[in-house]
Amino acid sequence: MQRFRERHVLALIIWIGLALIAMFTLPNISQLVRDKGAVTLPANVESQVANKIQKKAAGGKSVRTLILVFNNKHGKLTTDQTAAVNDTATAIRNDSSLHTTSVTSPGDSAAAQKQLTSDDKTTQMVMVTLPNKYKVRTQTNKLLNKMNTPGLRTYVTGNDILNEDFSTVTEKGLQKTEIIAAIFIFIVLIIVFRSLLIPIISLLTVGLSYLLSLNIVMNLADKFNFPISNFTQVFLVVVLFGIGTDYNILLYDRFKEEIKNGQAAVAAAQTARHHAGRTILYSGSSVLIGFTALSLAKFSFYRSGVAVAVGVAILLLVLLTFNMFFMATLGERLFWPSKNLSAHDRSFLWNFLSKFTLSHTFVMVGILVIAAIPLLFVGNHPLNFNNADELPDSVQSKAGYNVIQAHYPAGMSGPSTLYIENKKPLNNQKDLAELDDLTGYLKSEPGVKSVTSVTRPSGSKINQLYLKSQLGKLVSGLNQANYGLKKVQKGLKSANQKLANANTSQSTAQVQKLADGAKSLQSGAQQLSQGVSSYTAGVGQLSSGSAQLSSGAGSLTSGVGRLQSGSQRVTAGIRQLQRKTARLTAIQRSAGTLAAGSSSVSAGLGQLRSQATPFASGLNRLNQGSSQLQQKSASLNSGARQVASGSAQVNTGVQELNTKMKQLQAQTQQLEQGLTSATTALGQIDNGTNTVNNYLKQMQKSYLGNTFYMPADTIKSPTFTPSLDAFMSKNRKISSLTIVLNSDPSTTQSANRIRTISSDVKARLKNTDLKNATVAIGGQSSQTADLQKTANGDFLRTVAIMLIGIGLALMIVTRSLVQALTIIGTLIVTYFGSLQVTRWLSGYLMARDMLTWNTPFFSFIMLIALGVDYSIFLMMRYRDDASAIPDVRRRILHSATIIGTVVISAAIILGGTFAALIPSNVLTLIQVATTVIVGLIILAITLPIIMSAMIKWTYPYVTDKMYQKKLEEDERQHPTRRSKHLDS
Repeated sequence: MQRFRERHVLALIIWIGLALIAMFTLPNISQLVRDKGAVTLPANVESQVANKIQKKAAGGKSVRTLILVFNNKHGKLTTDQTAAVNDTATAIRNDSSLHTTSVTSPGDSAAAQKQLTSDDKTTQMVMVTLPNKYKVRTQTNKLLNKMNTPGLRTYVTGNDILNEDFSTVTEKGLQKTEIIAAIFIFIVLIIVFRSLLIPIISLLTVGLSYLLSLNIVMNLADKFNFPISNFTQVFLVVVLFGIGTDYNILLYDRFKEEIKNGQAAVAAAQTARHHAGRTILYSGSSVLIGFTALSLAKFSFYRSGVAVAVGVAILLLVLLTFNMFFMATLGERLFWPSKNLSAHDRSFLWNFLSKFTLSHTFVMVGILVIAAIPLLFVGNHPLNFNNADELPDSVQSKAGYNVIQAHYPAGMSGPSTLYIENKKPLNNQKDLAELDDLTGYLKSEPGVKSVTSVTRPSGSKINQLYLKSQLGKLVSGLNQANYGLKKVQKGLKSANQKLANANTSQSTAQVQKLADGAKSLQSGAQQLSQGVSSYTAGVGQLSSGSAQLSSGAGSLTSGVGRLQSGSQRVTAGIRQLQRKTARLTAIQRSAGTLAAGSSSVSAGLGQLRSQATPFASGLNRLNQGSSQLQQKSASLNSGARQVASGSAQVNTGVQELNTKMKQLQAQTQQLEQGLTSATTALGQIDNGTNTVNNYLKQMQKSYLGNTFYMPADTIKSPTFTPSLDAFMSKNRKISSLTIVLNSDPSTTQSANRIRTISSDVKARLKNTDLKNATVAIGGQSSQTADLQKTANGDFLRTVAIMLIGIGLALMIVTRSLVQALTIIGTLIVTYFGSLQVTRWLSGYLMARDMLTWNTPFFSFIMLIALGVDYSIFLMMRYRDDASAIPDVRRRILHSATIIGTVVISAAIILGGTFAALIPSNVLTLIQVATTVIVGLIILAITLPIIMSAMIKWTYPYVTDKMYQKKLEEDERQHPTRRSKHLDS
């Protein structure tokens, strides 16, 4: 049992058991990283607020937009190729398996044709909106299969598929990194220890730590939303394999030293763990503190670095327990086949640098300062926030992205969308005018290529919706109205003149004479009727009184004469009236009727007279014709009554004519007055319309002509409904404006422009009806702006926390504030210098002048957290040698000489591990690897210089004479110590 405990067999069994459990409980890492590893921003930043509004506008559905790219590399698209693109869009739209929300192709409208076709006519795009509940890879493959068009290069791109491809490339890069790192570490360990077993055991130990930590991190992410990113697994590999191997070197080196000194395997293992283990714990604790500090970051992407802290904690446990089994069990055989167990390999480089610094401190420090100046004072450089640059050009989504960048405005690959969410519907005249005004304002903003909105769906003004066009139509209508008014005025003047020439007063007087004659006619007719009655009565008495007959006949003759004379006067007056009133149709009809009746009476009277005259002259024949006269007396009596009745009708008609004629005269006078007033009024109206017309023309030419106005019936018209549907939600409370910038949407330039636009829009709407509306800009540029603000702000905060934590750990380890501050300062200068060198190398070797936005962050935490290890290695050795070497200068020289080998070996291994990231083809990983490698080189050179100078200046009272005296005293007490510890 004692041997069982000493050999740490239980630790071996436990770790093997945990490894088996981890292997079988490891979740699907690839899918987990795709689902939860994307960069997510805080919910309160503008781009995320815009995403929420967009989701509301889509009816609560979360969607993604993919861009289909069709390119003819030989020239302009042919008619057949253009038709094929539209056919493809139709096929995609009708494919139920894709569940498309919308498909916009160049053939949909003139506006779409303009926006989706490149200026050189070689490329067209189709925008496809899909639900994001389905896998983007599956959707992309289906679209690619439908896009095959002879003679055209076809691609599917967009943020989602670019991110998906980035995850795929990163995953493949990780596989390369693991293989390359393992091979490199194996080779380096063979060279350092000249052993075959140590590399195998070291890799087994680190691999076990990696497996267990990966299982814990991914299960925490799966079940408790532990923060992870696309880089989590990569950095777990490089950090654990890098520092794990470093710690193993430190542990195995001390174990070899104790074996060389004659200790048994179990005792040597215990001693190694006690001394080297303490250094490992101090170093590992500093790294642990550095990565754990990331948990206080607000940005989830930064918090994902806490996964490395989990890995470091597991690594420390495994190294100090799992390794014990192999050291205690194998002993000296651990270093097989090497037989040289010399534990004190000297670093000639660190010995030289430390010794020269102690002798020429100002010279060496001056050289460092001069070398640092060009690295530290070269100004700030913008970072690259374009995730597409992370991918190699061979990836199809990146190739499609490059085609868009080459043939369209730079901002077309990622338009920004301004969302306005109001409490009331926006499809009214006033709000539409505000939206149109805002559209024009945004179009005038610097750096804006185009803006489309509900009132400008094609990006250009609709002239019919502005007062300039509307006033033009009104002016044209007024011109036509003026022309018509002048014609009416001319006609009224002519009618008035004709009425004035009609002499209605004379006609009225003549009608009055006619009325008087009609009365006489009626009176004569009555006398005639009475005479005829008397005559008829006398006929019966003919035989008794011829004298009476003669008298009656004379009266008859006289009455008929008067009646005939009056009738002739009436007829003449009517005919004269008829001529005078020829223009008055109604009166003409009445006068015609009266004239006809009068003529008929006159004819009857003439006939009566012709009969009465022979009667008077032939009295002597009276008796002979009495019988005949008696027979005709009835007819005569009837004729007389007709004459009397006709004359009464004539009189009634003439009197009515007289009344109407008087009324006509009054109305004609009123008409003349009205025509005169109307003519005058029309002149005034003409003058008024001319004034209004001139005013409208001036308004049309003024700034008011650019005023937007949409009639209510136009808003509800079928022609405007498609625009409402495209740029407004169904409830019309959310409206969107699409903004295309002149610059790449992922650049700092675009991000700054979006910030300015957002600020200007909110200020412009402050004094409008939309002042209480929620306004937010979404899209790549807005996300970049928010990412910059979040990342930069949290970076400084995280750096401060990390430096404070590591500084406190260094104070505990070194027991010196000065040493802790010196180490922190060295690491910070190293970070800035290595970052600048990486920027130069990236520009010269990869033609990428900018660092990716996350390179500074990851480079900092890696260099600070890992670089502090080497400082701790050196200062822990310096502390351990305090009792053996009292003189601080000799002690720092000795510590540098001994630890130099370990640090350089560790730096080579860690640098080689990070170098394994370079074949990944992921720009961030390449730049981070370069920065860490350059930083490790700088640390490997500057640490012995800086720490030696710091020790010398910290203890200036230790003069050479005092040091020599102390050395001689020490040699007398310990004759062998000089040769063992101080010999240089």
